[in-house]
Parts: sequence; structure tokens; C-alpha cells
Amino acid sequence: MTVIDFIYNQKGSQHDLFLMLHNFISEYESVRADIKYKIPFYSITKPVCYVSPQKKGGVELVFWNALKMKNSLPFLDPKKRKWFAGITYKSVEDIDFEVLDGLLQEAIACDSQYNKT
Repeated sequence: MTVIDFIYNQKGSQHDLFLMLHNFISEYESVRADIKYKIPFYSITKPVCYVSPQKKGGVELVFWNALKMKNSLPFLDPKKRKWFAGITYKSVEDIDFEVLDGLLQEAIACDSQYNKT
């Protein structure tokens, strides 16, 4: 299954959210999308983030190296996870693309730092 197949299998607002987030994230240079663990993952050298459907509706964009993303931590919720943290969107209107761009820029920078160590 491809990421596009996954997105088109989603219903209602989750479909719209997955599609919008996929299109936005895919615009970043060197980011590739794959299905892992039955959900979309976005990677460069290592996973940068993934998008997960929420049972009560909406989707969560989860960042792999969230603890290293010091500028983004106020926007992210760890939800009792040790390393990961995410931001949940209930509708496309909830997405602040300026904030999302900042989150992704920092996550990508953390990926390149991770690659150097």
C-alpha cells in the first residue's frame, strides 16, 4: 500500500487532514513518504514524523525527535511518551501552516544533526 492509497481509504475529515498534511510535508526537499506500521511515515535519513488517525476523529502529527526540538516543544503534546510528541488536528481549519512549517523545519534540522553524530 502506498501513502496515497492509505489517504484515499480514510473517511471524512481524516481524509482531508491526511491529504493536506501529506501534500505539505512532501514539499520539503529530500523527505520521502512510506507506509510503516500501517500509517504514513516521513523520513530523510531517519524518520522525521508520522501521521496517525485518532479514534475520536482527527489526526496526530507526531515528531520522532521531539525532545531535541526545543523551539517546538510548546506546540507538542508528549501524551505520556518518552521520546515522541505530536500535535493533533481535528479539521483542516485547525492547521496553522506557519507553525507547522516551523515544526517541520526544526524536525528536519534535528534529522541532519542526528546524521552527523
